Amino acid sequence: MFSKKSKADTGSGGIDPELRELLQGAVDRNTTIGIVRLGNSGQDPLAQGRLLEWTDKGLVIEELQIIGRSVRFSMGTRVEAYVKYRDTTLMFEAEVTHISDLSKLNDRCVVRSLRLSHPRLLRKGDRRSAFRSSITANGKEIPVRMWFLDRLIEEDHPGVHDDREHHQIYFTDLLRARRRESLIARDEDGNEVKAPDWAAIHKDVQVEKPHAIGRLVDLTANGIGVLMYGIAKMQLNRFERMAIEFELEGEPIELIVEVRHGVDVHDSVCRVGFLIVHPHISNAHAPQRRLLEQVAMRVQRDQLRQRRIA
Repeated sequence: MFSKKSKADTGSGGIDPELRELLQGAVDRNTTIGIVRLGNSGQDPLAQGRLLEWTDKGLVIEELQIIGRSVRFSMGTRVEAYVKYRDTTLMFEAEVTHISDLSKLNDRCVVRSLRLSHPRLLRKGDRRSAFRSSITANGKEIPVRMWFLDRLIEEDHPGVHDDREHHQIYFTDLLRARRRESLIARDEDGNEVKAPDWAAIHKDVQVEKPHAIGRLVDLTANGIGVLMYGIAKMQLNRFERMAIEFELEGEPIELIVEVRHGVDVHDSVCRVGFLIVHPHISNAHAPQRRLLEQVAMRVQRDQLRQRRIA
């Protein structure tokens, strides 16, 4: 990792020390940052990149994209930014001060970048309320079927898996989700192949009864929120991957997703936030992502219109 200025050198006086430390930690780990023009939260799609550096001139971030498309911000554009780090969402306002530089992401990777002014009004916030479109208001429930992909039988518990018939699938069957062999190809050293054949993996698991069911509650082009039945937050592993399927506006949606956060609701029901792994964000033509973006934007417009009428 390339060197970065220490937080004492940021020239960002007036920021709460605890929040400044969190933001610096996010920078050190090249955490994803989401940016939208100030005042357009909930209307414009979220542009995303990675935090690269915090210097005495401001924040350096990777060139922003929306579902694989470059997005241009002019110098002087005021923006609102969202960063999720250590289970905390940080919000702040800033201004675009420089465009189109080359910056090092690490020792081998150089990316195009832009610079923001030092954060103003750094505070804790809720990115989901601004950028996730709730689809529960239309009164139509969208069922979701889910399969765990990363759960393997531990060597010291060889008998934990059995093939008995399961008549009740309302409650998540975590034992049945465990497999003797990984679905994801690995090399001789046990490391995952860099580009798994996600489509083939999804096809393999679809022939089985789902490990869990739930319903869709919110979405963006890059992630979805699901109420999972029969599971608690403590039973999920952050970053574990799942294959999911549901129907949206008459079209089947099949995704590989990654668990990012969960909140227990009640009676073994957990609200889970997933990041979409496949189709990848760089695939601008993936019909699943395009449909998710279209539905999310339409729902946001309808909700904003209703607020103005009210």
